[in-house]
Amino acid sequence: MSGPGPEVVPSTVPTAAETLAAPLVMEGTQAPPARRRIDGLDAFRGCLVVLRILVGSQVAGIAASVMLHADGFGLTVADLVFPGFLFIMGMAIPVSMSAFLRPPVAHDPGGRPDRRPHLLRIVRRAGLLYAIGMFLGTYPFLPETLEHLRFTGVLQRLGVVYLVVALLYVTCAWSLLPAGGRAASGGRFLARVFMLGGFPLLCATFWVVGTYTFHNPWPECADARGLVADCSLQAYVDTNLWGVQHNFDGAAFDPEGVMSTLVAVVNCWAGLVVGMDIVRNKPRYSVTGGVRRRASSLIATGTACAGAGLALGLVIPIGKHLWTPSYALVTVGIMTAGFGLVLLAFDGGLLPKPGDPDGAGGPRVGRGRGLVGDTLVALGRNPLFFYVLSELVIITLNYIPVRYRGREESLWTVGAEVGLASWLPGPLASMVWALLWLLLFYVPLARLLVARGWYIRV
Repeated sequence: MSGPGPEVVPSTVPTAAETLAAPLVMEGTQAPPARRRIDGLDAFRGCLVVLRILVGSQVAGIAASVMLHADGFGLTVADLVFPGFLFIMGMAIPVSMSAFLRPPVAHDPGGRPDRRPHLLRIVRRAGLLYAIGMFLGTYPFLPETLEHLRFTGVLQRLGVVYLVVALLYVTCAWSLLPAGGRAASGGRFLARVFMLGGFPLLCATFWVVGTYTFHNPWPECADARGLVADCSLQAYVDTNLWGVQHNFDGAAFDPEGVMSTLVAVVNCWAGLVVGMDIVRNKPRYSVTGGVRRRASSLIATGTACAGAGLALGLVIPIGKHLWTPSYALVTVGIMTAGFGLVLLAFDGGLLPKPGDPDGAGGPRVGRGRGLVGDTLVALGRNPLFFYVLSELVIITLNYIPVRYRGREESLWTVGAEVGLASWLPGPLASMVWALLWLLLFYVPLARLLVARGWYIRV
């Protein structure tokens, strides 16, 4: 999307789509003149879009608990969607601004990209994400919605996190470039350490120290022990900042509040690190053998992070509502390993063209994806568009009243109950309902957009 409205970009444009919808264009050591994508990136985004649609299209009254957000602390399938979108947003940042990882030309060893136009684009995109989030939060503009307007939300958080992590990238990415024959300065070393580890550690440390040294003065929290969401520092900050009436469902805290956003940036940062590795090692991602080695490393790293997060969960509970450091670490691990698996399947030679050699050593990666693979790639080309569209569909149908069995229900709920829940178990009916929307509406639309060569981005 560009400006106040959507921008439809034909596939012939040689720039990388940015933010959530950024496709990665790569050139390998034996590349033909045409530029090409890494299918695993689009497919991984497609997997997250599928997960988002399946989770968001559940019918609350009959859905299986694993497809709903955990009540309090815990981890469900639904709790993987948001950190997944933060992760892919982080991967898109170095792709859309790869100039900051490109060594200067020989005649200008001290040259660096001009930050000013990139800073303007970063602020613009962050503002658009926040504005779209506010639009979804107020839609369909009913008085009760406007009276309890939330200033936070999923896209609002995406906008804030994108702003922070993108600024980190354009500020510190220069430290990863060769020193150009000069001795590495202390500033270069500090910038590199901060970007590759100090930044997430600082965010997590601030959250831990603030959360566990805070004593809530509210009378109802006098006997609270341990980490209690309604008596946490996040609840105190959110309620005093904009009032409990503007929190989600009028709770004491907002799940997209200030303190939890501080840790949510870690998920985006992890995607940024993976994206920088892809941009800096283009040739390795262009041949099957290189892809397999990088994918194996991602899987191993992700598994280790998830295990460390589970261990940390014994001390700091895993919970999305407060976005605890243990939750961030577990979800970073799952997303990293998940991307490695998808990359291995799509670009590691596991899905070669019919008749192509295995290509374990050097031939370029195969592109025989099949129907499922093509569909995932198609959905992954426009992830933000499908997120916004699914929200609009669900909100609209939930606000259309229908009389059913003597009571007033929404068209969304009645459609599932009449057509499916009357003869299927509730959780199965809810899942089938979500699958029908995915297969009969979103998938055909995604394939149509790809067939027309349209990418819709901010």
